[in-house]
Amino acid sequence: MRFASLLLISVSGIALAASLTIVQDGRPRAAIVVAPEASQQVQEAAKLLSEYVKQSSGAELAVVTPDQAPAALVRLHVGPSQYVDGLNLKYKQLDDDGFVLQGLDGQNFVIVGPTDYGTEFGVYEFLERYVGVRWLLPGEHGTDVPAHRTIAVPSDEVRQEPAFFSRLFSGLRGGVQGTWARRNRMHGRVSFHHNLINLLPPEKYTKTHPEFFPLRNGKRFLPATNHTHGWQPCFTAPGIVEEFVKNICEYFEQHPEATSCSLGVNDSSGHCECDNCQARDPGGNNFLGRRDVSDRYFEWANKVVEGVLQKYPDKVFGCLAYSEVAEPPKRVKVHPRIIPYMTYDRMKWIHPEVRAAGHAATEAWQKASPTLGWYDYIYGTPYCLPRVYFHEMAKYYRYGHRHGVRCLYAEAYPNFGEGPKLYVSLKLQWNPFQSEDELLAEWFHRCAGPGAQDLAAYYRIWEDFWTKRILDSPWFSVGGQYLSFGTPGYLALVTRQDITKSRALLESALAKAATPEQKARVGLLMRAFEYYEASALAYFGDQTAPTTVVRTEEQALQSLNQAQECLRMAEKRRHLALEVFPKDPVLVNPLGIDRYGALSGKNWGAGAMWRVFDWAAKPESKVRARVRELAQSSDSKAVRDAAQTMLLLLDSSVKPLSKNPSVEEGEGNTAPPWSFWVKWGTGSMKATAERAHTGKRSILCHGMKRGGPNQTLQVPPGRYAATAFVYIPEGQDSKGTAELSVTLRNAQGRNLPSPSTTICPPPGQWSIIATSADVPVKVGKDEVKSVMLIVVVNGFEPDEKIYLDDIALYRLGDLPDK
Repeated sequence: MRFASLLLISVSGIALAASLTIVQDGRPRAAIVVAPEASQQVQEAAKLLSEYVKQSSGAELAVVTPDQAPAALVRLHVGPSQYVDGLNLKYKQLDDDGFVLQGLDGQNFVIVGPTDYGTEFGVYEFLERYVGVRWLLPGEHGTDVPAHRTIAVPSDEVRQEPAFFSRLFSGLRGGVQGTWARRNRMHGRVSFHHNLINLLPPEKYTKTHPEFFPLRNGKRFLPATNHTHGWQPCFTAPGIVEEFVKNICEYFEQHPEATSCSLGVNDSSGHCECDNCQARDPGGNNFLGRRDVSDRYFEWANKVVEGVLQKYPDKVFGCLAYSEVAEPPKRVKVHPRIIPYMTYDRMKWIHPEVRAAGHAATEAWQKASPTLGWYDYIYGTPYCLPRVYFHEMAKYYRYGHRHGVRCLYAEAYPNFGEGPKLYVSLKLQWNPFQSEDELLAEWFHRCAGPGAQDLAAYYRIWEDFWTKRILDSPWFSVGGQYLSFGTPGYLALVTRQDITKSRALLESALAKAATPEQKARVGLLMRAFEYYEASALAYFGDQTAPTTVVRTEEQALQSLNQAQECLRMAEKRRHLALEVFPKDPVLVNPLGIDRYGALSGKNWGAGAMWRVFDWAAKPESKVRARVRELAQSSDSKAVRDAAQTMLLLLDSSVKPLSKNPSVEEGEGNTAPPWSFWVKWGTGSMKATAERAHTGKRSILCHGMKRGGPNQTLQVPPGRYAATAFVYIPEGQDSKGTAELSVTLRNAQGRNLPSPSTTICPPPGQWSIIATSADVPVKVGKDEVKSVMLIVVVNGFEPDEKIYLDDIALYRLGDLPDK
């Protein structure tokens, strides 16, 4: 496999003729010439060229073989042929994805690359450069094709190859998304994921070569099945290098199209503890706190690669710079054909300390390995807002290229409401030294026409949110490899002004869009925004609920009206995610809304209703009457369910299932059966008589970074609700949050996707948190065996306190029949 070691993007050479006219006044003046032995891929690229020229001009260029080409027409040669190979264009020296576009004698024009992909990408460059085609978004209206009555092509040479020779997104859904990415030259060429388990299948080798498996605590660990992770080979076992060489060569023999093979370690650690392996380690732990075994691993990997290259000299080998091999080796130089992939969410580089650490790690790897890969987390879904950071992305692509990065992979799972995000990413992956501002300006113009400025202003709101404002959120983490995409805490930063202004800008862009295609594209972005809007407003209701003090019955009734809006937004959000977007090939969410319990939003907006709980507790109040009315006749199921839940909990006959909910039982600082979880050992938790919501005691969390009281309960399937009361002392200005969760658990005690409600409690008053939960028989393939009732206290400073009381779980009834 040929790959670029340096960026080569040129438009050079001598103009042998001013131009070649391929369409004149809507009539064809050229034919597309393809060798009869051309591959299917090259033939399809030639047909695509003809189709887009026709779409632009109305003229259909025939696709012919060399002997069929009319002498009077310009000949567009696509792919290698006897004629092209005799021109000394030196195209075979380019990276496999590179290409040459070259006009020759006023009658011939060549589009050719060293591989089929190179030729295909050359066709795309021709269409973009000379026809003006832009693949802005996937789908029916995502491509912009300008109208041309005449198309003239300059003869100047264009010679290109990619800056990053492997470029791949994961999580694309359906044909239209994959096709769109390919048109924008996405092409993954390096395998690097967990793979040693496949190259050394345990079910075979535990019987024939048990010595290939690791020693642990003096005993040989033999994995039970070919799917058992949590182990690595003994990299110093006699014969293990030769066995891997044999197996990899067999893989390439069976897969001649493969350009690489992964040497990625297995998942979940489990390295060998034999004397020979440990003797090769430098001693000590890496920056992740794990034993550093990079030297033993890369010493072994180098030998394997040398052996394979003797038979397959053009292959490359990816691996993960991950876990115990996260740091570069100290004494071993990584083979030039091995490409370690460094895993990180580089949006986090907006934080100066994180960026400095990321640069240091990259430069350390650059010294040990000539070629690097970056594994990124640029998620669209499951985020509930357009997570755009165009300029930061451009900066780190440029930095990476300057420091030896030549391969890019990202978990993208697109959310195409992010507009130009992935488009700009792919353009910069081909050439990171383009101006991102010019790319954005063109995308907005081609997408929305006269509405471009409004569309650009819309995305500036969210780029500012994700690159500046987010740093003030407790949700943003300095530690860890990626941001907590499965939790929605960032929504607490969204203001009503953000939403109102965003809607106004999109409505204006839609009104100004001039063509049906422009209106369709902006309309798609508007539909995506409706999900963002519903998410923010529903979450906003929960966040403002505890800070709103309801002093009069009139205020309580007003709060009920506000709660209805929030609950309707939560309902709309789930309707879009579960019923509308799955039918849209562009807006479909690759990661479903219920994949992460905190994002399901089943209870979002309910917090706004719970602020009137004390008023509704008065049997004859107008508030109680209004709650009854909503429970019976609201046209919103979310509103009816929330009102019905409140009425059930106000019924004195409903008793809590949780034991010792008001923590009155227990000696000293204990409150059995509550368990006190303190993550990282940061902070303390105890039962105290300092303050109580009811009774004489509560639970005090002091300086709690993350943790909380929890209780595991065996409950049958059904509908449940949980409540808890929290208190922060007067005058304490805290950014900490309290999250109430009914966490579903399987037979092994593993947490399953579960509902929760999070608030940022105001000081000086007891605030209620409530959440409801459907406890099914199964979640996916896992049987639900128990639930854990927990209040998670998160993000409090060392001198800050929060009190918890009356933590209760209630059964509301059976699950509805499906």
